[in-house]
Amino acid sequence: MLSLPGDQTPGNWFGNSSAPPPPGGGGVPPGGCQCTLAVEFVRRWSALPVTSSTSCPRPESLWRNPSFVRLFTAHACNLIGSSLTAVALGLLAHELVGASVAEVMGITLAIRIAVVVFVSPFAGRLADYLGQRRTLVAADMIRALVVVGFLWVEAIWQIYLLAFLLNLAASVFTPVYKAIIPGLVSQTLYPRALSYGSIAYDLANIAGPALAGLIIAFLGFRANFAANGITFLLSACLIFGVPYFRGRARNRAPADSPALLHGVRAMLSRPSLRLALLFSLQISIISGFVLVATIDYVKNELALPDAFYAWAMFAYGVGSVAAALSYGNAGPRSRNLGITAAPPVILGVLLAAGLATGFPWLVAAWILAGAAQVVLGIRGNELLAAYSAPDERPHIYAAHFSLSHAGWGVTYPLAGFTTAAWGFHGAALLFASLSAIVMGLRLCLRAWQ
Repeated sequence: MLSLPGDQTPGNWFGNSSAPPPPGGGGVPPGGCQCTLAVEFVRRWSALPVTSSTSCPRPESLWRNPSFVRLFTAHACNLIGSSLTAVALGLLAHELVGASVAEVMGITLAIRIAVVVFVSPFAGRLADYLGQRRTLVAADMIRALVVVGFLWVEAIWQIYLLAFLLNLAASVFTPVYKAIIPGLVSQTLYPRALSYGSIAYDLANIAGPALAGLIIAFLGFRANFAANGITFLLSACLIFGVPYFRGRARNRAPADSPALLHGVRAMLSRPSLRLALLFSLQISIISGFVLVATIDYVKNELALPDAFYAWAMFAYGVGSVAAALSYGNAGPRSRNLGITAAPPVILGVLLAAGLATGFPWLVAAWILAGAAQVVLGIRGNELLAAYSAPDERPHIYAAHFSLSHAGWGVTYPLAGFTTAAWGFHGAALLFASLSAIVMGLRLCLRAWQ
């Protein structure tokens, strides 16, 4: 069984340290410098050590790592394919029920959240028994079969059933995939790998609908389901040939595996992993509000054409991509300063949304919101890798995936109900108060440690 006292992790996470970080993420690594009071505050807030920029070796290129390239390409295929299905699913629901499409999509989203929250914690145990490669390949094959099944859907209950099966496989694939990346790359390159993953997600949200439109124009919307099936099969083939998996043990005996809910207990007991959860909660607050409330504000309160909604969401994506690129290329201290600034930026954006009016400020605020949420997301994944042992990492990532989606399960409907009842500005002030509460909770937990 694994033994991780307090908030410590085994040494040699990426093969470059012989001693674990002390509880709470403190300490200056060998070869680093003494921190000033300001830098010490930044370090304590971000929970990762501040290292000297002169002590870091020049990073190699991620694109020369064949295992990373194959896994990243497989993940990109999944993201684009999922975007195709998202577009086609809305059109399929509209074909079946007409004006009640919002209700169908809301139930489908609720199914996704419920499946992720309750199934993801078991993904680590499944990876222990089957091995990581076989788990990923099996998840892709199942999703390929399920998504093709949408071609023959003729009733709403069939959409719900297939959505359940599709998200069942996705709730296993995503955390296991994320848990593999820290073992593929060096500690120096890991933030850049996370940045590329975030950029791939944002670009897929742009390229996917555009590709879906082309397919719809020539073949009809149901052809998107077949195209998504092809992307899942391509992903499975890429993962099957990843060099990283060659020679690795296929599975472990039950006695050697962490306990079934080990990841959940670790997420709630280790201070730095709890911080990762708080970062995820901040992300769900700002992103849930942006994704749900923007359309109401642009269309109903500002009475602007559809294109303005697209531009507002484009600004949100631009902020995310720009911040991910900057974070991946920044030094450790600049990253920590960005982490320190992100929660206040989120609070400021929500306060501005509650007090200001007009489309120009909305674009500026959403750029900042996109930047802040992606920085917190990247740092949260860094914390998961830094404060977990390799053998337990699938369990840690699976538990984080589940618990973070529980936050989305609250903020999505809350944003919808409060925007409908109080309007955009009233809902924004409520979400600003939630953001302030999370910031206060973070400070209280730090003081309590």
